[in-house]
Order: sequence, then C-alpha cells, then structure tokens
Amino acid sequence: MTNIFSEANLNVLRDVRRLLIRFLIVTSLVFFTTLFFVEKIMRKLNEIIKLKLILYSLPEAFMSYLKLALFISLLVVVPYVIFELVNILNKHTTFKGNKNFVIVLVATLLFYCGAAFCYFVVLPSGIKFLLQYQTDSIKPMIALSSYISFVFTFVFTFGIMFELPLFMYILGSLGIITVKMLNEKRRFFILGNSILSAILTPTPDVFNMMLMMLPLQVLYELGIVVVLLTGKQKLQKNSDTV
Repeated sequence: MTNIFSEANLNVLRDVRRLLIRFLIVTSLVFFTTLFFVEKIMRKLNEIIKLKLILYSLPEAFMSYLKLALFISLLVVVPYVIFELVNILNKHTTFKGNKNFVIVLVATLLFYCGAAFCYFVVLPSGIKFLLQYQTDSIKPMIALSSYISFVFTFVFTFGIMFELPLFMYILGSLGIITVKMLNEKRRFFILGNSILSAILTPTPDVFNMMLMMLPLQVLYELGIVVVLLTGKQKLQKNSDTV
C-alpha cells in the first residue's frame, strides 16, 4: 500500500516537472515575442495613472520593460497552464473529465474576466482615490518598476479570485464539499471575503472594497448553484445505472 502511494506521488511529481519545463519553454517564446510590443503596452498602462513615471537607477527602465514583458507573457499562457493542470487533475484524481475543453474554456474566461474587471474598473478607481491626496506641497513620484508590479499584482489576484466557482465545482465533483456545507459556512465566507477584500484592494475606502467583495460573493453563490447541479447529475447517473 505504501509503495503504491509513493509511486503515485512520484508520478504526480514527474508530471508537474514536465509541466514546469513545458511552461518555461512556452513562456520564453511568448516573452521574446512580447518584447516587440512592450513599449505600446507601457503607454496603455500609463493612461491609467496619467503621471510621468520616474526611474531610481539607470538600468531600471530596461529591467522594468523586461518585467512588463514577463507579466504579459504569464497572462498570455494562462489557458495553456489551465489545460495542463486539468490533464494532471484527470490523471491523478477521481475527477475524470470528459468535458476538458469546457473546463479549460470556462477557467480561461473566468480568469480573464477577473483580470479585465480589475484593469478597467478597480485599478482606475483605486489609483484615482490614492492620487487625490496630493497637494501643492505633496506631489506623487511613482517609480516605473513599482507601478508595473502594483498593476499586475492586482490583475493576477483578481484573475485567480474569479476562478472561485470552478474551484467549487471541482471540489464538489471530488466529494470534498457539499451544498449543505457551503450554506452552513456562508457567514464565514462573508467574514473572510470582507477581510480579504479590505487587505487586497488598493485603497482602504468602502467603495473600492465593495468592488472586490460583491463580485466574490456573487461568485460564491454561483459556485453553490454549480455544486448543486453537479450533485443532481451524479444522483441521476447513479439512478440510471441501477
């Protein structure tokens, strides 16, 4: 029993290692392609803040452009990473997907919806709020590298957060969570959601906090519906096989 378990773990590690190698290759190819467009992308990012960004050292501009190209490459390869993760999930768990394409498509759409919501709604609102505290004697001086990291930290965070219904679907399919459990734990999720939103949103005001908290709560309720439908499908399949 121990040997089988150990061999299973080794197989998972081998598949994860292969995934990391392929991920590095694909990301590198996208990275070098993105370098040709990085200046145009930087102009778009600068439209959000509408300030001249500063440099603290001579190589900062060059390194920041490389960082921007890397972040864009990671955004581009998200569908590929999701595809590989779903394959590993199918291979090493009881979650057997005959709907792999649908899962990859839904996961990709959720991630990009979260990233777009952050980029077009949350960030402009949050940055505007933060910059309103400048005065005649206090002027903002934003470093290029810090600004790029700030933007993409929130973009990736919102993209991952929007995967919540899919995570709940997978856990429900594996029998780890149930609708009853999710309903009972709703108040704890609301509490955790409010704390997380207060920490992760770029500003401390209630409006920007709600921009993250409300979508996450809606996604949680949507996830409960998905788990409920998944449970009904399982019962129907079991009754059909009897």
